[in-house]
Amino acid sequence: MSSKRSKSVDWSTKHGASPKPKRLHLEEDENDQLYHCPVTNCDHDGFSTQRGCRKHVKNKHGWFYYFDKEPEKSSESADNKKDDSQTSPKPDKEKTKKQLPSFDISTTIGKEFEAWLTGSGGGCKSKNQATQVVRRSFKYLKFCCEDEDEDDEEELSWDSIDFSLSSPNFLFKFVDVMQSEWGLGHAGRIGYLDAISDLIDFRKVNGVSSDNVLRNLTSTEVYLKRARKAVSKMMRLQWTSDLDIDTLESKGHWATLDELLHVITYHIPRYETVTKVCREMPSKATPSDLSFATKFVAVYLFIKVKGSRPMTYQYLTVDMVETAKTNGGFIDQKKFKTAARFGFDTLCLSDTSLQVLDAYIIHVRPLLKPNCDYVLVTKKGNQHTKIGQLMGKMVFDATGKYIHPTRYRQIVETASQQQLDTKEQETISEDQKHSSVVAKVYYQKKRSRDVAVKAHECLKKLHGEKGSQVDDDVSVRLSDSPNSSPSSDKEQTKNVEDKSAAQDSISTKQAKPNHNSKKKKIMLFSSEEDDYLKAGIQRHGFGQWSLILRDAEYNFQNGRTANSLLNRAVRKFSDYQQ
Repeated sequence: MSSKRSKSVDWSTKHGASPKPKRLHLEEDENDQLYHCPVTNCDHDGFSTQRGCRKHVKNKHGWFYYFDKEPEKSSESADNKKDDSQTSPKPDKEKTKKQLPSFDISTTIGKEFEAWLTGSGGGCKSKNQATQVVRRSFKYLKFCCEDEDEDDEEELSWDSIDFSLSSPNFLFKFVDVMQSEWGLGHAGRIGYLDAISDLIDFRKVNGVSSDNVLRNLTSTEVYLKRARKAVSKMMRLQWTSDLDIDTLESKGHWATLDELLHVITYHIPRYETVTKVCREMPSKATPSDLSFATKFVAVYLFIKVKGSRPMTYQYLTVDMVETAKTNGGFIDQKKFKTAARFGFDTLCLSDTSLQVLDAYIIHVRPLLKPNCDYVLVTKKGNQHTKIGQLMGKMVFDATGKYIHPTRYRQIVETASQQQLDTKEQETISEDQKHSSVVAKVYYQKKRSRDVAVKAHECLKKLHGEKGSQVDDDVSVRLSDSPNSSPSSDKEQTKNVEDKSAAQDSISTKQAKPNHNSKKKKIMLFSSEEDDYLKAGIQRHGFGQWSLILRDAEYNFQNGRTANSLLNRAVRKFSDYQQ
């Protein structure tokens, strides 16, 4: 009984309901491999699929989407009684709202108008599009002729059409009625205005009765353009308010670049553990772990490589990654939504990015038993087609905010307005949106690569010190896995040494030259240094190795680097890591 009652109740109309339903995020439990109901007092044991759990919440706890707590049963029963007592008249009211007054579109004029729309003269519209245009324009005609004593809809004539299309007053009243009485949005009203414009063109093609009617139609076209311009302006103003950063932040749809970088820091420990299990004990790798690794790689590519279109990573193949190791880290992707217009969507992979991809391709992906050559695959080994959803789930788990790839590109461009100069803004905007400048025929790939390199440097500048720390953390955690080639290992070691030397130059202690790097590795930690390191983590936090090293109260050995503190903390004080 309770499930049926939940189905019949429209919780969105109840008092105190949220304006929009919640997004239901479900994750498989690592212990019993089941999806559990998000309602705390639910006594169900769990579901084997997300679909079953969502169906259970929809049928059993429909209130969960609009309320934080279950409404009182008294108010619910009262509402149900009202619904039961009004069962007979309610459908009639709904029909009157949906079935707005209109002339019959199956008349001779309606069929001729529809045939013209589907032909080459009317724009070669599809059958459904043409029917929609005819229906909308005939509703306008009925609105104009509503006061006349014409009950028979078949009496629609060319004279009635000329009368309706020749009065600008009817046009402006119709625009207001669509918003006030019909409840249409701005985009819906623009659709009706476009349908009326098509009807005017059709009337001219068929020949008007007099020059006076032709002048009136021309005048109506002017007013029609002005009305459409006014509605478009109102729509842009609404977009300005709805897409304002403060509004998005209040809804949890906006984040800073530091918060998005924290997503990688938040998930990299589990990714390290998963890749290690897949490498050393593949039989103990659970489907949940393998799915998580796919999600992490997708999010890492969006945040650290390029906020590209999801299709760019959806069609990323293993051969492309292998080729990138030999040509400087470039991948010239051609399978994306607007490929015919822009030609290429170039990715520029760093050594750290290749390290992350290698850990997934070599150790995780084979356990998914892939049936295709694409990098990101599902649990069944098929191509992963919902790449954008992966980012939203992972970002929400780390930050509690809803961020998708399109929103991330907006965040990057907004931050570039504050931190980059004009040329750098144009470069990163061109790379994020792939501007039409890239689509020049003779230098598509060259220009695309140039943009990707410049934008990659700009993105590193935006990430700042936090981004460098994330790279160091990822490199150290995955350095013990045999993923990359010897040449890339040498380059990676050189990069880590350069970054460590840069961090040590800031401190008061001087780092030793590169030829003494072996002595640095042999230098062991004393018990006093372990105490200093532990106290430094408690004071400055896990990850602030340069601050701990520069703290005057801690006397580390000469030559000690921030990278060595990181390695020691990971091995000995991993419990302090968030």
